[in-house]
Amino acid sequence: MSNESEYRDVNPINENLNNKGRTAIMFIAGGIALFILTFVGMRIRPVGLAVGSFTFVSGLMMLVRRKKFNYRPGLIVAVCGFLLLLANPRFGVIAGFAGYFLVIASIGLFVFGLFKAIKISWDLGKWS
Repeated sequence: MSNESEYRDVNPINENLNNKGRTAIMFIAGGIALFILTFVGMRIRPVGLAVGSFTFVSGLMMLVRRKKFNYRPGLIVAVCGFLLLLANPRFGVIAGFAGYFLVIASIGLFVFGLFKAIKISWDLGKWS
């Protein structure tokens, strides 16, 4: 029944709506998760070391698989894990810079996700 032409959505903007919405939600959730992990990782050293090493290794494993769609996310996850390892207080000045970059990245992800969500709603509003 849903494959019949009268039931299909003829609006071209809705064709990739699921992927666009999923991307916006992933950016927002990633920004929130990165902020929480940075905050907790910088305050509690064993948790920060464990989460940072797990994130770094999982990012490297994503890069090792050599899948085309895993390259950018794997690189981002590996860099964030490495910075989370460096954000522990035992590294001195480097810890401040690593924490600063992680907080800026988390805020950037969150804001970018909000802009994507607003753009999706704006595009949907133009067509209705």
